[in-house]
Amino acid sequence: MYFPPDSDVMFIMPNVPYIANWFYEHPGLDLSLKGIWIADPSLSYGLVQQEIPALRFAQANKNLFPFNSTFWAELQQISDSCGYTDYLDKLVPDSFTGPAGHWSDYSLNPVFDVYRVSDTWPNLWSVLGFSRSTQEFICFNRTDVQDAIHAPHITWNSCSNDAVYVNETTGVPGRDTSMPSTLSVLPNVIEKSVRTVIVHGLADFILIAEGTRIAIQNMSWEGAQGFQALIEDETFTVQNMGVYGNMHTERKLTYVEFFFSGHMTPQFVPWAAFNTMAYLLGRQPSPAT
Repeated sequence: MYFPPDSDVMFIMPNVPYIANWFYEHPGLDLSLKGIWIADPSLSYGLVQQEIPALRFAQANKNLFPFNSTFWAELQQISDSCGYTDYLDKLVPDSFTGPAGHWSDYSLNPVFDVYRVSDTWPNLWSVLGFSRSTQEFICFNRTDVQDAIHAPHITWNSCSNDAVYVNETTGVPGRDTSMPSTLSVLPNVIEKSVRTVIVHGLADFILIAEGTRIAIQNMSWEGAQGFQALIEDETFTVQNMGVYGNMHTERKLTYVEFFFSGHMTPQFVPWAAFNTMAYLLGRQPSPAT
């Protein structure tokens, strides 16, 4: 979320649409929200963002999904019988050319990473501790780092092992049961913001870019449903570095897909993510440079 320079505050987190909507619905606060930026977000149901586009993602990345012909045929049959193939063909014919996928036999590649399918062993860890299954070194667990940022000497985890959402009725922690933001609060946030930016890495398999496209196309804002024009390929560029993805802006919503990036876009393509952030802050007229 972006507040103008006089308050100089910005937040980027999974529940940004709901937090932003709360600010907009409480105008008496001494804050002036101007827009939000969310990366590889959970915007709709898992069926939409993971299962429906899974096979097409895998097919677009066959070199990373080394299945035999029998298994490919089985996956196609599953997709057809579940109605996923027909759904995609009718909703977005020929409009998606990036990678995708959710059925995978990890025994074929023991270091397969759903967070960026193109990764191999050396790239599977980060100093922030994600993914934890292959973590070698966590920067925030160093006491000198904790001292430098005035943090307590505790064990850092990138994700909580415990439930963090509290049911308003029962007071018991559990899973977040809120409606997906595209079907609830996000349209209001877009309409009340100066600009809203959604970005997605094309190598992300835990949440698939085509699923985000579907979520956007099923959302209504500013008097219309979804984007009214196709997202043009190779329209997101980085100055002196070339083409880095696809983008589209319409009715105050900007959507960008990053080449080379998995789930954690600022980590995988920081130079590209920076441009979209600069656009959010109003420091450049377009995410592309």
